[in-house]
Amino acid sequence: MLLPPLQDYARDAAVYRRPAAPATYNFCDVIDDYAADPRREALIWLNAGGAERRLTFAEVSEGSKRMAAVLRARGVGRGDRVLIMLPRLPEWPMAMLAAFRLGAIAIPCITMLTPKDLAYRIEATDPCALITIPAETPKFAGLAESAARLVVPYGPGEAPGWEDLSALAAESHADIATEAMRPDDGALLYFTSGSTGMPKGVLHSAYFPRAYYECSAWWFDLNEQRRDDLMWGTSDTGWSFSLTATLAGPWLAGVRTLIYDGPFDAAERLRIMARYGVTVFAAAASEFRQMLAQDIEAFDLSRLRLSATAGEALDGPTAGNWMRRAGCRIHEAYGQTEALMVVANYPCAEIRPGAMGLPLPGLPIDVISEDGYLPLGPGKVGHLAIRMPMEGMMLNYWHAPDKTEACYVTNGEGQRWYISGDLAHKDDDGYFWYEGRSDDVINTAGYRVGPAEVEGAVMAHPAVRDCAVVASPDSGRGEVVKAFIVLHEGFGPSDALAREIQDFVKRETAPYKYPRRIEFIDELPRTTTGKVRRKDLRDREAAAARAGKGAAG
Repeated sequence: MLLPPLQDYARDAAVYRRPAAPATYNFCDVIDDYAADPRREALIWLNAGGAERRLTFAEVSEGSKRMAAVLRARGVGRGDRVLIMLPRLPEWPMAMLAAFRLGAIAIPCITMLTPKDLAYRIEATDPCALITIPAETPKFAGLAESAARLVVPYGPGEAPGWEDLSALAAESHADIATEAMRPDDGALLYFTSGSTGMPKGVLHSAYFPRAYYECSAWWFDLNEQRRDDLMWGTSDTGWSFSLTATLAGPWLAGVRTLIYDGPFDAAERLRIMARYGVTVFAAAASEFRQMLAQDIEAFDLSRLRLSATAGEALDGPTAGNWMRRAGCRIHEAYGQTEALMVVANYPCAEIRPGAMGLPLPGLPIDVISEDGYLPLGPGKVGHLAIRMPMEGMMLNYWHAPDKTEACYVTNGEGQRWYISGDLAHKDDDGYFWYEGRSDDVINTAGYRVGPAEVEGAVMAHPAVRDCAVVASPDSGRGEVVKAFIVLHEGFGPSDALAREIQDFVKRETAPYKYPRRIEFIDELPRTTTGKVRRKDLRDREAAAARAGKGAAG
């Protein structure tokens, strides 16, 4: 179902309708079709140590079938959960495809998760197979003891009690059948960052890749005529943006994807783009800011024709400087784990600095009133909402029917809407403009962090009596996590105590969630019912940033 390029947004969007969904679908069939050409390259992998691997679609297809055979031999079948915690390796997409082939539900996780994070996810989903690398296996001690335990031999460390997935796959057959999946069959489970509580599991159907066709063709501008393109999406494997920019986005169009396993280094990013001739680059806005601090002109980026970003707001100066110095525009987009990408910028349309972009053609996106839930005209602020039904929308929050239903409203005209939790307005030309969140999730360098998890970790420190976590504006990361802390009697505020609490939180939860800023206060602002007034704290941080003072802490 390859789509032609957009030529005129207003004209093409007015007539485009999403094709009807087939009775059954499996993303693996797309990969297998491209695998018919044994020479068609699928991915280039490299790491910080200089290693490099290149795989064709045929090799990816066969590798995923062999992995699927290993999983099936260990009892994995339709509807079972497979937790995949791998770094950026070729085995990551193959393991995902292996789960999809069996009709199982893949649960991708980032390797930065702590044992506590994993315990929560495992208790919630009861996976029957775990896939990771040796260095991460200690985190699983005492967890899911009846599950198959499989390691990809990469990096240091031993894995006693775990089986070598790569060796087993090499000995397995590749003639395994691919399950025909229905629209209501689950296939993918991501965990949100959590805003008012612990992270929620977001279940998507096996049809989720079909929701990326418009992204692939129109946001990334990928099509059959661009089969020599090379796309590099830098998002970590446990985030939904990695599906968008590393797996489904490029592979729906038969385009090669680049996977790099190594720490972030702005100059190294530019060297890789120049050396491999990356044509489409997708990353968090903070990465672009840090690359602009380098001598970009020293790198040959002549093949780079399009850049993309999502997950945090892109500021006008960064967009303008990248265009001037790197030679291509940055196409910002908006999406959610629950709804995938729904608003974007396109090569054929004007980019308006500060705007989120225009709806993906065929998607029923609008701004609706907070009372009555009716569509609003230009300039009116309301809920950014999606009219149901929409292919690509989550099936549900995992085992949480009340939370699922709370996301939807039905207005007096019988229209059912998904409420995103974000506020926006439209201008006269249909561009969407972000107005803020109606929840408290923090976007820091492309990572979404829920305050409740961080607050729980901070509160576990013996010196802390009370705590509230909010976003604090930051020129480099967009936002950073800031903790306002009330201390127990007998403890006094100090820089040393702040550092101690930060180190403590890093051990309690994933390191990217720790509060980079801490401010000790006497009491937290609360409502008459005792709820913390986070908005007051956010407003205080925003006012300090506007005044040019930066955030206190």
